[in-house]
Amino acid sequence: MPGPCQRLRLPSLASVIRTPRPDYSTLRIEKHRVVVMGAAKVGKSCIISQFLYDKYISRYRQTIEELHRGEYELPDGASLTLDILDTSGSFEFPAMRALSISTAGAFILVFAVDDEDSWNEVSRLRKQIVDSRGFKAPIVIVGNKVDTSSRKLKQEVTESIATIDWKCGYVECSAKDNVGIIEVFKELLVQSNIHYNLSPAVRRRRQSLPNYSTQSQTHNKFSITKQTLKRHSCTVA
Repeated sequence: MPGPCQRLRLPSLASVIRTPRPDYSTLRIEKHRVVVMGAAKVGKSCIISQFLYDKYISRYRQTIEELHRGEYELPDGASLTLDILDTSGSFEFPAMRALSISTAGAFILVFAVDDEDSWNEVSRLRKQIVDSRGFKAPIVIVGNKVDTSSRKLKQEVTESIATIDWKCGYVECSAKDNVGIIEVFKELLVQSNIHYNLSPAVRRRRQSLPNYSTQSQTHNKFSITKQTLKRHSCTVA
């Protein structure tokens, strides 16, 4: 036993209580390029706008090509980045369409449930993707405008073709009423075999990136500088 004038040596607090530090080398970091395609006026831009910015575009504006970015962070540090390319519904840009198909990681093909021609266009696009990329490319078929009172395409028919014949994901939504929008992108993650929760609790950063000409897209493959990202970023807690 120690004498009366000797002090007991106690272990330091740091050696008793150790807080484990997260192993950042094991955190999931996912980055995927998504291309949204379909005929003109089916609501491609509206779906993207509702998903990223919670905003409905009421006035139609022809899209040539626009690139958006959604970044998601979970409390454990895992991150998911979706680069979402909004493409033209016009046949005027076949080279841009071919480039989009060759560089995409996954596809969302949109048709309007009140427009049979838009469904036929989805069928053509899906064939073009399969011819170029094979059957492994993740594809989600989306029927938009379920809010309409003049529906012409039956859900049981289109869903059966998409899921059974084509082996694709299928979701119906209303960009106008913001119904089923999050399910579109959740299904995209399922088709891509990505396990990630897109609940409102996760932190989101949304960006609308500058447009690029066909020439710059061909040469730069959508390369973006750090200054551009900073200038066009929007952070939402």
